[in-house]
Amino acid sequence: MQSSLRPFVLPLVVYMAGATLASAFDRWYPLAYSFTTLATLIACVWLLKGRGIIRPHLNVATGVLVGGLGIVVWIWVSGLHLEDSLFQFLPRFLRPDARVGYNPFFELDSATARWVFIAIRLVGISVAVPIAEELFWRGFLLRWFINEEFEKVPLGTYSLQSLALVTLFFTLAHPELFAAAFYNLLITGLLYWKRDLWQCIVAHAVSNFLLVVYVLQYKAWWLW
Repeated sequence: MQSSLRPFVLPLVVYMAGATLASAFDRWYPLAYSFTTLATLIACVWLLKGRGIIRPHLNVATGVLVGGLGIVVWIWVSGLHLEDSLFQFLPRFLRPDARVGYNPFFELDSATARWVFIAIRLVGISVAVPIAEELFWRGFLLRWFINEEFEKVPLGTYSLQSLALVTLFFTLAHPELFAAAFYNLLITGLLYWKRDLWQCIVAHAVSNFLLVVYVLQYKAWWLW
């Protein structure tokens, strides 16, 4: 893999590979997911250090608001289960796998183990995933569909074809198809507006943090 691709692609590859492996072993899921989160964060730090790809700042009010709006719509649309009627027309290889829906209060006997897992899950969803996904979907793929030498394409460059393709693949990567399609358009719109990948990471992080809060409050384990 080209060195220029690694910071944009490898963190998500590490996370997806680890999460897939973790979901295959119910008994060891908390431990496997913990290692996945740690490995993803290490990959992010190692691959991003000194490259200036992400430029953190505190002027993120727009990202926070967009992230809040995005998760409200995501939860609402997901609750409609519009995909149920659609999946029957899709070939099996195009149907995304259902989420693990791991309930630590049912699966883990120790209260300490439950809250340790919840804390790690929160870090995974709210820190590791936003960085890995935004690097890949909007930092890399959105530009790569415009020009294979993607680093020559400024962040936030609009292309209808690129937007359509990324929306398609982002949607198919999530079991909540309609919510995912809307969310991708929303966050990509934020990138077109601000031309700032950090705003997208913050928005994604806020969305996922609020999702964890919702899941814990309403026991909606199927959403995570």
